[in-house]
Amino acid sequence: MAAPRRFRLLLRRLLIFLVLVAISVTTIYPLVFMVMSAVKGEPEFIDNPYGWPRSPTAQNVLSAWKYGKFGLYLGNSLVVVVAAVVLSWAVCGMAGYALSHLRFRGRRVMFFAILGSMMIAPQVIIIPLHSMLTQIGLINMRTGLVLVYVTLATPFGTYLMTSYFRGIPRELVEAAEVDGASHLQVLWHVMLPVARPALITLGIFNFLWMWNELLFSLLILKDDSVRTLMVGVANLRGQYTTNIPYLSAGLFLAALPVLIVFLIFQTQLTKGMTMGAVK
Repeated sequence: MAAPRRFRLLLRRLLIFLVLVAISVTTIYPLVFMVMSAVKGEPEFIDNPYGWPRSPTAQNVLSAWKYGKFGLYLGNSLVVVVAAVVLSWAVCGMAGYALSHLRFRGRRVMFFAILGSMMIAPQVIIIPLHSMLTQIGLINMRTGLVLVYVTLATPFGTYLMTSYFRGIPRELVEAAEVDGASHLQVLWHVMLPVARPALITLGIFNFLWMWNELLFSLLILKDDSVRTLMVGVANLRGQYTTNIPYLSAGLFLAALPVLIVFLIFQTQLTKGMTMGAVK
């Protein structure tokens, strides 16, 4: 009986290993293909689209940076995303503290309303959102895009911070209140330092989707002087034909900051998700 059981266990592990290998290949290969295409000339790509580059060149990357205005777009993306992430930290932190530790009428209704808003697709609000931003003069302004990003990030961020704050002992808050601390002082000096893993997790999630977001940035920002990096990548496509190596170079430049952020904070991301789950 032991031999068949050991065989089934080995077979199950082999199947799991093969599935994980397949998932890894399908995840990594697009990145490898993008890098290989970015260092090929267009004639070489047409002749050998899937093979290793025979004469690697950085000309596509340099051209995308210089002629594709990627330096300008990169600066705009950094301004928009960093401002939106910091502002979302402030909004979600205060909302999470209020919903988890303050007692006021309608608190549960407000929390469930925030949860319900997570089920609304962002595409549904495009027309009213564009109309509202036009009326208040925020179209073609990075401030308008920042406010849109913070609004879209608030439901999930509030849910995450509320769930995390509920796991923090009430005695810490009461001890600070006994010492005369206000609610803002309790939030700043007690709650946020303890919730640093959750803040890092929220910041990474928001950074990744805000950096890669295209629809609202294309809708709100009209001029090249304020456009973000993903809009610049979309502009690399021609009307009738597309230079794939040139486009791959733009995608490589756009993906590089995301990869750097993920590699730096992957440990904190895993820790934040694990601690949030345990709490």
